[in-house]
Amino acid sequence: MKAGVHVGIGAAVLLIGIQMAWAADPVKGKALHDASCATECHTAKGNGNPNALYQRANRKDSLEKLTAQVAFCNQQVLQSKWFPEEEADVVAYLNATFYHFK
Repeated sequence: MKAGVHVGIGAAVLLIGIQMAWAADPVKGKALHDASCATECHTAKGNGNPNALYQRANRKDSLEKLTAQVAFCNQQVLQSKWFPEEEADVVAYLNATFYHFK
């Protein structure tokens, strides 16, 4: 019985994640990114170019890894400043602008 409950919960979480990805707004994501990421942190790490992190050879190679990196930055650097929907917006912006994952 417990396994069935875990499968059900996992399916619900997956569906919520899919719905969030569909509803993500790259325009909102750009505003969040530019206000929080492209200032000191990314500018310093990119030698003055805040977008250099997204253009390097060893950048993230999947949407899942990009999503995990945005979540990590939100938790560790921004101290969980963004809601999950806002993280999805930032992922949508970065993917549409730099990564182009399907």
